[in-house]
Amino acid sequence: MQSFQHARQGRPEPELGVTPALSVKPSHAKNRGRIDVMADVLNCCRSPASKSHIMLFANVNSIVATRMIEKLTETALLDSVHEEENVVYLATPKGASFVAKYVELQHYISPELVPEESKTNNPNRLNSLNF
Repeated sequence: MQSFQHARQGRPEPELGVTPALSVKPSHAKNRGRIDVMADVLNCCRSPASKSHIMLFANVNSIVATRMIEKLTETALLDSVHEEENVVYLATPKGASFVAKYVELQHYISPELVPEESKTNNPNRLNSLNF
């Protein structure tokens, strides 16, 4: 691996008095809010899902997943099912209704951010939030 000095030496120096043009693209990345994470967790739990599956699908760490599962269970949007030695989570009808309203609200607020595949009624789309 090259050191920082070696990597810098490979770049041409800008001429004095001339400011190099910065090609900064606007970032479309945005921190997700609590509601967005809730919708991702509930979407994951359309079929029975373990905590680790929820963490991977919703892209959250263990602490956030635990708190979100507790909050959604308290509000009756998520139900825990004990299967043999494992605990899996399943969205309730109230949770499914929450996600449907979330998607509808996303269409009103920013239709350009809703993926094209979720605008259609294709049952084979990936990462859709429709129930």
